[in-house]
Amino acid sequence: MAYSMVTMRKELELAYFADLKPGAEKPNSFKWERDDVKGTVAAGLKQQFPYGRADVGQRGHNFVNDLLEYCWLVYSKSLNAKGPQLIGRTGDLWVAEHLGRVGLDLDKKQTLWDPHTKGNIQVMDKWAPVVNDCWVLGGIHRRADFHLLSSRTVDNLWNFGEGYHVVTAREIFGLLYFGYRKTEQPGSKFAQFTVESAADAQNASITAYRDLMAQKEALGAQSIRSLLSGDQTLKLDIRTFDKSTLKKVTPPTR
Repeated sequence: MAYSMVTMRKELELAYFADLKPGAEKPNSFKWERDDVKGTVAAGLKQQFPYGRADVGQRGHNFVNDLLEYCWLVYSKSLNAKGPQLIGRTGDLWVAEHLGRVGLDLDKKQTLWDPHTKGNIQVMDKWAPVVNDCWVLGGIHRRADFHLLSSRTVDNLWNFGEGYHVVTAREIFGLLYFGYRKTEQPGSKFAQFTVESAADAQNASITAYRDLMAQKEALGAQSIRSLLSGDQTLKLDIRTFDKSTLKKVTPPTR
């Protein structure tokens, strides 16, 4: 079911902050921030508050509120977008061919905070797994098609150096769990995901996504085996190969 800002905040609190002791400081959920925005609140967000918005470390700052603003922005833009959502590695997504269609110019440091941009690609100044999850959920709740623009290789799915899922794997896991079906054409290394169960898509949630990834993380690198791609042309050749054309060969004697 589609979120409102109120229901999203409530679920973020329950899913990610409920275990904190009363009065404990909320942790910074943004595990990755660009150096030039570290500790600050996005200008686009500050402009929405005429009486100011506290930066990290300042009195009145609240990580839950900041996280909500980011999650709600990407979710609402994804929910209200038209056409397919594009997923994959940034090197495949953040190119002029795709960014230009949604109004993004990285040379101007534009993100989804810029009002004219569309939510078909997730580009933000700060990132956290749950922010990305909310962006995916926005597309799922409008039952959008998802186009994967990266190949499903080991390196694109699991970071062996640090021991965690690459975000592409997280996106694919979410889609398959929330009622999507993967299709791919022979000879293509890419895939598309379309809704197969509207009910599963409608019931997709932040908490269910969190629990799903906790299960996958417990399995470690083994969890990505089902996601790895193969050469579809080769698979088709194997399935349709006429075994009657094979000739029996007698091995030579030693």
